[in-house]
Amino acid sequence: MQQALVDTLLAQATPAERTVTVLSESKVFAGSALEARDPRALEALFPDAVDVRLAPAVLGRTATVTPARGDVPPAGLLVWREDACEHVRVLSGRCPAGAGEILVSEADVENFGLDIGSTRTVNPGIEGEPGVRLEVVGTYAPRDEEWWQGTRLVGISNVFPGLEPSANHDAWLTTEETFADAPILTRETSQAGAPLLAATAGVEEVIALGDEQRTMARDLRTMAEDLQVDSGLDELADDVRSQVRQAHRTVPLLVAPMAVLAIYVLWLVLSAATAQRRGEVAVARLRGRGPAGAAALLLLELLPALVVGVVPGAAVALAGGAVAAAVLPGDTPFEVAPGFATTVLIAVLALVLTALAAAVRTAREPVHEVIRSGPVPSRRWALGAPDAFVVACAATGVLAFVSGSLQGPLALAGPALLALLAGLLLAHVTVPVASATGRRLLRRGRLVSGVSLLETGRRRETRAVVAVITVASALAVFSIDALVIGERNRVNASEHDAGAPVVLGVAGRDLDTVRAALGVADPTGRRATPVLLARDTLAVEPAEFSRIAFFPRGAPTPAQWRAIAPPDREPVVLRGARFSLDVTSGDELTAADVFGSDVEVNLALVVTPSTGARRTIALGPLPPPGASRTLVGTSAECAGGCRLAAVQLTTAQGVVIGGDLELTDLRADGKPVEWGTSAEDWNPTEEESTLILPLDSGTSGVLHLQLAVSGLYPVELRPSWVPRTVPALLPTKPEDPLGLVVTGVDGTDRPAEAVGRVVLLPAMPRRAALVDLDAVTRGQDITFDTRTEVWLVDDPELVEAVVAALGERGLAVTDVRRYATIRQSYEDTVASWSLALGAAVAPAVMLLALLVLLVLAIIGWRSRARNLAILRLNGAGPRTTRRLAVWAQPPAVLVGIVGGVAAGLAGALLAMPDVSFLPSPPDTPVIDVATSWPAVIWVAAVCLVVLPSVAALAGLAVARRADLERARESS
Repeated sequence: MQQALVDTLLAQATPAERTVTVLSESKVFAGSALEARDPRALEALFPDAVDVRLAPAVLGRTATVTPARGDVPPAGLLVWREDACEHVRVLSGRCPAGAGEILVSEADVENFGLDIGSTRTVNPGIEGEPGVRLEVVGTYAPRDEEWWQGTRLVGISNVFPGLEPSANHDAWLTTEETFADAPILTRETSQAGAPLLAATAGVEEVIALGDEQRTMARDLRTMAEDLQVDSGLDELADDVRSQVRQAHRTVPLLVAPMAVLAIYVLWLVLSAATAQRRGEVAVARLRGRGPAGAAALLLLELLPALVVGVVPGAAVALAGGAVAAAVLPGDTPFEVAPGFATTVLIAVLALVLTALAAAVRTAREPVHEVIRSGPVPSRRWALGAPDAFVVACAATGVLAFVSGSLQGPLALAGPALLALLAGLLLAHVTVPVASATGRRLLRRGRLVSGVSLLETGRRRETRAVVAVITVASALAVFSIDALVIGERNRVNASEHDAGAPVVLGVAGRDLDTVRAALGVADPTGRRATPVLLARDTLAVEPAEFSRIAFFPRGAPTPAQWRAIAPPDREPVVLRGARFSLDVTSGDELTAADVFGSDVEVNLALVVTPSTGARRTIALGPLPPPGASRTLVGTSAECAGGCRLAAVQLTTAQGVVIGGDLELTDLRADGKPVEWGTSAEDWNPTEEESTLILPLDSGTSGVLHLQLAVSGLYPVELRPSWVPRTVPALLPTKPEDPLGLVVTGVDGTDRPAEAVGRVVLLPAMPRRAALVDLDAVTRGQDITFDTRTEVWLVDDPELVEAVVAALGERGLAVTDVRRYATIRQSYEDTVASWSLALGAAVAPAVMLLALLVLLVLAIIGWRSRARNLAILRLNGAGPRTTRRLAVWAQPPAVLVGIVGGVAAGLAGALLAMPDVSFLPSPPDTPVIDVATSWPAVIWVAAVCLVVLPSVAALAGLAVARRADLERARESS
């Protein structure tokens, strides 16, 4: 299991994470610079303890270069790797051979005209140094991704048009001489990267390498500031170590109780075997051999068979290991673990001690008890000294378990202790209760039921049956419940981490272009939706998002979705290039700085020509107090239409403004604009040092404002189309005493209002907010603080269409996150494999319980058959004796099943919070330990059908052998 874990984690890791890379970064200071070190010097820094576990290092240099000329010059990597041409396909031209020669991608040729022979001069990293001339000598396509150690070569080339155009080029491959002859380039680094050797990827080796790599990184940081170690092997080693600890907790939780139950079954079998030799023991005792001699006589018969049985048992264990190696992922070779021989010796010791205990128990019985059939158990509530000791120990453990005193791995032993205690108590209660009930039923004339219960109370094996069936049923319920709960929580975690079946990261912030691309790729609008993530704020389109996204712990209700909708108001649309507004200053309007001098205050309109793009149309200064003025501004961007986002006032910081202001007759290209001028059409601005209060003027078409501003500028008055506070759904209760805020799409805090609670927000941390995309983007800029994503269903054709539609509009897909991939990563963990043992433990304990029933049936079939024959001689009919035989064992079995299911449920309720369902504790409440009632009912139904049926069939077999001749046999 541990080796499969290492193989899986290495397979899931990126090439960069599987590589130990020593980096040296150039430094540029005022008046001086520090060049990156020679890669060969970096290679020499690998300690021997690390180097012996790694493949030969790949040497390289990297920098970020941008051509000095061009309308939108692309930025990207300039890369040298030793023997790089052996790990790419040269599509045209030749490989670089001298300084300044580069290979480019076919996409760069198409996007930037980088044909063979073309040149570009790129800027150096030090101001004032000459540029570096680069000449294209060929084109390439990457191959051998593993060798490039995570360096992304292609798929980056693109031009991003729009309001803030930019461009990126793919990696340009060059020679080392290019770096050596040029001045220091931007973010220039040198490196030596050595990947992990597959031959040294064992559990101990990976853990040791992670520790050694961490020590190496610490030593190099101490040596020089420009040196650093980049690798994911230290985190991978920590993950392996953590999950191995989980295996040491979870596997014993499921397997150890089953092993104890198996030993108890062995005890019963050996007790039956020694009971069959009571005659020989009695003879030996009468001849003076004593208890020790009688025990030796029994051991001579038992031990050879037991020891010989170890051989096929060990073979079965090896076969099981081979099956596990074949089933678990990775290339785990079949091998005999170092502890296998020790385990076999422990098994032999357990067999010998159990046989010795059974032999001594029979040999030490009084001779008169040995001569007869053996002691008859008491039918009253009574505990012998051994039973009382076991009950006291189990009760102490259960009490500590229930009270929470058992912590960590010890807490996981709680379910087994609880099942054992329940089994022992039920076993001792069943005997007197069954006897009393049987006598009561007989007095009422209920022959079959009365005799069956009396037989249940009289037989010595009743307590063993009840205890074993209780423990077996409890373990079966607990193991299957844990298995199903683990599956549920892995699904929860996978859905939460993924957010949706497929999530595409999009480069750029042009939301309208993203929507246009989705409209082409998904005309239905039901299978793909845009999403914005601003730090801890998830902005979505509710109708589409609710159909696509995962909500593993419960989705918002329709009422909650409606509650986060933006205000139901239409925006003011400005369409034109020239805008005018009549402004009248109140007689008492003042604008003065700290010295009391009058200061000019400028007024502007804030508009959004597209979603997430704010522009300011400056109109001019306010008129003097008591005067009126028509302010005019222009903006070519609003020719196709802009939405009014705010009226803005700007002036010098610290200026105090007070008084009234009236705005009227807003026009675009000379045409009147319909805009609201009542108080309800605008949101008052009420902040610590800012008050802009819209008032009803009583005159149609006039917006009257009361101003009291003494804070930072600019200040804005927003129309009620822009929500004053953002309605949000939260996974946690808001705790900010100053009021709830969420991160806006412009990266600033926005006042918010909690309108509902959900347990989890998909792909978001514990403290996050779910808001309406339209509500949070109205009148706002979408800045670099916000990520753009597309969430969609897992349809390959749809994904391909969306990527193509985005690419045609200049938007590149930067990353892809899939639920199926994340789901598989949770499946390939020790937590998953350990809990999967429940699928084997439940059938195994059921088989042990069946074995107990069959062994007990074989032990006592002769005496029961003789009793039934005597009943027939006394007038009982075959049907009656058959019913008595069939119902001899089921009452005790049914009591054990009911008690076991109850004990299993109680144990699961108390222990599940301590079970490791995931490879590491989650940061969000994805874990749901509620009982899986379908699984419990299924296990209980199987127990109620299989175990009583086997007991009844065993009784029926005894009844068929209860012929009248059995009555003549001696007891």
